Amino acid sequence: MRTSVLMVAAAAAIGVMSVEVVPMTIDPTVSAAHAQGPVDAAPTSSDPLIELLLQRLNTADAVVAAKWVGSHGQHPMIDDPERERVVYDSMSRAGAALGLPESWVRQVFAGQIEANKMVQRGLLARWRLDPASAPRTSPDLTAVRPIIDRVNGQILQQLAQRRAELRGPNCAERLSAGVFGVFTSGGSDALHQTALVRAAAAICG
Repeated sequence: MRTSVLMVAAAAAIGVMSVEVVPMTIDPTVSAAHAQGPVDAAPTSSDPLIELLLQRLNTADAVVAAKWVGSHGQHPMIDDPERERVVYDSMSRAGAALGLPESWVRQVFAGQIEANKMVQRGLLARWRLDPASAPRTSPDLTAVRPIIDRVNGQILQQLAQRRAELRGPNCAERLSAGVFGVFTSGGSDALHQTALVRAAAAICG
C-alpha cells in the first residue's frame, strides 16, 4: 500500500514539476562519491529511460567540482548558453533523423540541462556553507563528455522507440515507477532525486 502511495506521489510530482525547484538536503556521502567523477554503477531503475536520465544527471557532480576547484571556490559559472545551444541544435538534428518533433526534443533536453544545473547549484550552496566538504582536487572531465554524448543518443533512441507512450496521457504515471525505483535504491540523495523528477517531467509530451 505504501509503495502504491509513493508511486502516485512520484507521478504527481512528474506531472506538475515546474522549472524552479528548491534543492533539498544533500547527502554528503553520496555527493562526495559522485564528485570524484563518473562511476559505472549497477542500474537503480527498472525503466531504461529513467536510468539514462540518472546517468546523465550524475555527471553534474564532477562538472561542478571541476568548476569549483578551477574558480578557487569563488563564483563558478553554471550557465553556459553557447554550449546549451550546441546541445539543442545537435539533438534536434539527431532527433529529426529519427522522426521526432523538434519542439519535443528541445523540451526534453532543456529539462536535462536544467536538472543538471539544479544539482550543480545545490552542491555549490553546500560547499559555500561547509567549505570542509568541498572538493580539493579537480576530477578528470575527459571521461564525462563521452558519457553525456552516449546518454544523449540513447535518450533519443528511447524517445523514438516509446514515442506513443511518452506523448500519451499516462506518461507521468508510467515513468513514476522508474523514478520510484531510484528513490528506494539507496544510491541517490534528496538533491539528485529532486533533480531527477525535473528531468523526468520534461519527457512527457
